[in-house]
Amino acid sequence: MAQYKYPPHLVEVKSWAFDQEWKPGQVVKNAGIYRCRTCGDEIVVDKGAAIPSHHHEHTLLGPVVWQLLVFAQKHPGR
Repeated sequence: MAQYKYPPHLVEVKSWAFDQEWKPGQVVKNAGIYRCRTCGDEIVVDKGAAIPSHHHEHTLLGPVVWQLLVFAQKHPGR
C-alpha cells in the first residue's frame, strides 16, 4: 500500500485516469505509482512508458492488471 508523510502534497481527485486498467506491455498516459489489482504490488511507471511485462507474474492468483494509484504531476514551466 502506498504511504505518505506530508498530506499537503497530495490532493484527492475524481479523475477517470484512476479507473482505467492497464495490462503488461501497454503504454501509460500518466506517470505515477501503479498497483496490481490482483495482488497489491506497486510499481512506478513514467509517462509514455510501457507497463513492464517481465516485472510481475501470477500463476494461481489471476491476471496481472494494473491501476493508477498515485498520479505524479509535473508543474508547468519547470
